[in-house]
Amino acid sequence: MKKIYSLTKSLIPKGLKNQVKNMVFGDPQDPKYWEPKTILPNSGNYYQLAHVAAFTGKGSNAGDILLPAVLRDLFVGKGKEINWTSVHVRYAVTDDAIQKINNSQGLIIGGGGLFLRDTNKNDISGWQWACSGEQLKAIKVPICIFAVGYNRFRGQEEFDNVFTDNLRVLAEKSLYLGIRNSGSINAIIKYLPSEFHHKVIFQPCMTTLTSILYPELFNDSKKDHQSFIALNCAFDRDELRFGQRKEQLLKEIANGVIQLSKKTGLNIKYYAHFYKDFEMIDVLKANNANFEVLNLGKLSPPQIIEAYKAPALVLGMRGHAQMIPFGCQTPILSLVSHDKLQWFLDDINQSHWSVDLLENHVSDKIVEKGLEILNSQSSTIEIIKNEQQKLWNVTQVNVKRFLDVLS
Repeated sequence: MKKIYSLTKSLIPKGLKNQVKNMVFGDPQDPKYWEPKTILPNSGNYYQLAHVAAFTGKGSNAGDILLPAVLRDLFVGKGKEINWTSVHVRYAVTDDAIQKINNSQGLIIGGGGLFLRDTNKNDISGWQWACSGEQLKAIKVPICIFAVGYNRFRGQEEFDNVFTDNLRVLAEKSLYLGIRNSGSINAIIKYLPSEFHHKVIFQPCMTTLTSILYPELFNDSKKDHQSFIALNCAFDRDELRFGQRKEQLLKEIANGVIQLSKKTGLNIKYYAHFYKDFEMIDVLKANNANFEVLNLGKLSPPQIIEAYKAPALVLGMRGHAQMIPFGCQTPILSLVSHDKLQWFLDDINQSHWSVDLLENHVSDKIVEKGLEILNSQSSTIEIIKNEQQKLWNVTQVNVKRFLDVLS
């Protein structure tokens, strides 16, 4: 059988350096590059809202391309069009930035794993938005934290003390801290005095809600999952993800998905969210896999959704490689190298849809659990629909609560 390693629309150029060079299709400093491309129509200005997020454009991380667009559509979907002011989470927070926020009616911070110490590392806040306590106090409009995660990796350094101080000011200033899974909630409240614990609430990631938010993208109703398994692996902070077993674990993952493919007759497609994810391609080749590659970082928000509607099963190591397909009502099996993946599964009452990379026999577990899910695909999709509706109901309450304050 002929081996196919790439799709026509997403060829992986020879040499990773060339691929990295060609990843970005605009100037990352130019808002025209990273301004979210939303899906729902929005041309009015019933509300004037500021939005802090890790904005990015085509050619970067697929999860960060989709996430802020879906957040905005979630608020616009309440029937009131919004004029958005974008504040990039990784840009220096100036007096002008605070003034822009104060010229709006309210500030939404999120979503994503913003509570992380080493992305946009700083000693101002200790997390991704380097907004000092004094600057937070200067914000005069209502604030909500929406679907933000505690993204500290297993074994990663503890946050600096400045994080605790900054988080307490943020909690005091905010209407609520909407945290995207219960594990993150349990972690965050440890940094806060008890009088702020009631402000920390559950707000799932918006990407888990896409089939409800965008019914027109799913109105074919037949939901024909195509004859392939999608695999995503992540390689940022690989020493924290894999420890001393990286080579062994990657081989086990490759062998597991290959055996699952052989047992089911389903093809394999490798889904890269970010250029670092391409590292798995060589592992799959070395293990004689037949597969195609789709570079999701080159896609628009609707195209990313379309990509995740298609598989029969998604094996994902990135958080958004589990949450986006779930939101598309596609069955998932998570490769857990970060606690946040298990926390999400715990919240949807499906803790067993996982293979933890700290455990042994990863290959066998991929086959065993993958077959279990694929052999009960119809009931699995019904479970996803039921759990998704619960997340939607929670979200509607939280969105209304913030908009009511503005009114």
